[in-house]
Amino acid sequence: MKRQIGIVTLLFLMGCAPEPTNEGTESPPAEEPTREETTTTQEPNTGEETELNVGDVTAIAENLEIPWSLARTSDGWLVSERGGIITVIDDSGRATQQEVTLNEDVFEIGEGGLLGIALSEDFESSGILYAYHTYGSSGRNIQNRVVELTWDGERFEETGVLLDQIPGARFHNGGRLLIDGAYLWVTTGDALVPELAQDESSLAGKILRIPLSGDGEPTDWIYSLGHRNPQGLSRIDDVLYASEHGASGHDEVNVIEEGNNYGWPLIEANEERDGLVTPWFEVGDTSWAPSGIATDAQYVYMATLRNERLVAIDRETKQVTTIVEGIGRIRDVWLDDDTLYFISNNTDGRGNPQSQDDKLYQVTIR
Repeated sequence: MKRQIGIVTLLFLMGCAPEPTNEGTESPPAEEPTREETTTTQEPNTGEETELNVGDVTAIAENLEIPWSLARTSDGWLVSERGGIITVIDDSGRATQQEVTLNEDVFEIGEGGLLGIALSEDFESSGILYAYHTYGSSGRNIQNRVVELTWDGERFEETGVLLDQIPGARFHNGGRLLIDGAYLWVTTGDALVPELAQDESSLAGKILRIPLSGDGEPTDWIYSLGHRNPQGLSRIDDVLYASEHGASGHDEVNVIEEGNNYGWPLIEANEERDGLVTPWFEVGDTSWAPSGIATDAQYVYMATLRNERLVAIDRETKQVTTIVEGIGRIRDVWLDDDTLYFISNNTDGRGNPQSQDDKLYQVTIR
């Protein structure tokens, strides 16, 4: 008998919308800028020296297929791949694609598919993890759901549902997960309907804090609103950071506080309006397309897609230091002691795949 966490469904009047011809930060492949255009990004810089001592970049595993999210296990890694596979990587770098059995098939479209994963705190004994995925079809509403999976050593099987019917679309599905004790943080995109980000009855364009017990109603779990397409989450010293794609440049990193409204689509960049929060950091006119982030006492480490770099943003000065470049699009990053692990994302139709892409890499930073 499968364990069910209590299927929560919430009907929305506006689950998706016609797909636009210009999607700004994460646009169709034909509108992706060239490598030459991405290298012209203007990075904020205070001119202060960095304390980072960056080592050589080393590939750990190769031939990943559109990887999206990275999670550390006791003896290796789990990597979600957007087509609906989780690849298990051991410490020797051997990668094995494993089946994911779901009650709703993964719908890989645009930016949708199998996206964020997060391991339960007792994963090593329970095999439980959580996943965010898109489902539906082109002929019906596209939606997203957050499910519990159980790993038995051979496959991942759905054993519960935390949240269903999150509005989705070809683009702007959000999808980042972060475990925090008895809660799961979840980012959702605006599903191509910007006004949903301001609609307190919709889960689109929000950051959610879901109790793993399933207690409460979905709208009770809305922690912040006014988000366009947040794809990165990291928490340190009770400070929650989130990275977010802007409409045309002006990508953001925000410090997320309960009840705050981060402005989309009413304001962006450094515009101001009563009751709305301007970003802690924004990239300027040229898009970086930020995705996964990690933090320590001094830096926010951020993977970028269009900017094709892994960068460190000083938490005090906001000086930006480039850690890695030259390997193409970078989707997610994980910090373990003085080593950063990250995955490239060149096989999704928007990059220029190099030999044996995509890859899991590591780089020491101190």
